[in-house]
Amino acid sequence: MKKLTSPIKIAVVDDDNMFLQMAVKIVMHNIHENVLSFKSSKAALSHIEENDSADIILSDINMPEMNGLELLARIKKKYPAKVCIMMSGDPANEKCVRELGADGYLNKPFQASELSDLLLSFI
Repeated sequence: MKKLTSPIKIAVVDDDNMFLQMAVKIVMHNIHENVLSFKSSKAALSHIEENDSADIILSDINMPEMNGLELLARIKKKYPAKVCIMMSGDPANEKCVRELGADGYLNKPFQASELSDLLLSFI
């Protein structure tokens, strides 16, 4: 498993504002690293390409315009060292994201400890 050194930046991407805010709070409270939040894959990808500032990307899969699978594929193609953790309410997505190079997968809904433990495994 990849290990990153602090300080790191974690980008959380989800079009569901309530879920986005919850995930950001969990990361800020339990991980104590810099957190960026994005309501769309396009916004996240644009920021990452312009600033190259996210070390870990935590993204939902089912989003409008550009879904999380496309975001994952684009990030892994251009930045293979970035850690990508995908989230979905559909457990069938896990196999697909693993094949696309995801470093982790969380099935929604999940416990705060599951998210924290997974993120800490990379830090």
